[in-house]
Amino acid sequence: MEEKLKPSTFSNCWVDDLLNNYALRLKALMRSQKTIDWYADILREYYGFLSDNNMLKPIEQLGSQELNAYLLYLQERDRWPNNKYIKDKGKLSPFSIQGVVRAIKAFWNTLLKDGIISENPLAKFPLPKVPKNLIQTITVANMKTLLNAVDKSTPEGERLFCILLTFIDTGTRIGETVVIKITEVDFQQRIITVTGKGQKQREVPFSSRTRKALIKFKDGSRNKLCNVESDYLFPDKYGNHLTIGSVQQAVRRLAKKVGVECHPHLFRHTFGTTFIANGGSPSALKEILGHESFHTTQKYIHLKAEDLKLQHEKYSPIKDIFKDD
Repeated sequence: MEEKLKPSTFSNCWVDDLLNNYALRLKALMRSQKTIDWYADILREYYGFLSDNNMLKPIEQLGSQELNAYLLYLQERDRWPNNKYIKDKGKLSPFSIQGVVRAIKAFWNTLLKDGIISENPLAKFPLPKVPKNLIQTITVANMKTLLNAVDKSTPEGERLFCILLTFIDTGTRIGETVVIKITEVDFQQRIITVTGKGQKQREVPFSSRTRKALIKFKDGSRNKLCNVESDYLFPDKYGNHLTIGSVQQAVRRLAKKVGVECHPHLFRHTFGTTFIANGGSPSALKEILGHESFHTTQKYIHLKAEDLKLQHEKYSPIKDIFKDD
């Protein structure tokens, strides 16, 4: 049985020891490297703040006082403090700050489970409140504008067109979409085997219109993008899968070109919201989007004002009362 680490065994680098062990735990739980890096970045920035402000203490002595000080700092900090190329940086959003607290509380909970600390001083630390805004979506008109603006005469353009169709038609995350392999697409049954968070796989349907575009791309432009064999549906010129950043940049450029506010995850929000508005069941949506809990799916169960009006006119009891008028 692996021996549990104790605070007294740490050298001056005990922070690195703790974080390295935490990263190994997350990896053993099959968390994605992106998730592991996210936790690591947040925790190292937190410890950096404590160190810079002479607040760093033995782990068992850190608690809500230090975290409160850090939250006050985050509320005033720019979003990209170390990026000289971004001029209009703005402040961290309430959602980002809440995410920081969630990450730190999760780490402290692990310290308790592993016997590093005897009690968790952050167990009852409240999460910062976030505004309850409706999920932002993109209109049908704007989606048409974006698709029509893609130059499909080039292999790169046709690839972007098919990526956008996949976003719109399946609600897949950008990280899931770029790693889709040819063997994971059943063109006959119109099903993609998507690898989601925690390496969990799910089957996601797609429409006949998307099937037609994907087959055309697979048999044509895809072969012109790279000179080597590639496993991926959307390869780069070296046969590797596209990076998340490259797709984000391509979508931003296209959106700026036509004057539409858009980013890749907006298509996922739009798919989820439209699926429900058009009569799709929440349970089916949960499976398609790959949510672990129904709580996550519930955020899509709302209708826009115009949808509410149509539903109201169709189902209001007042219609039955005066149906003979």
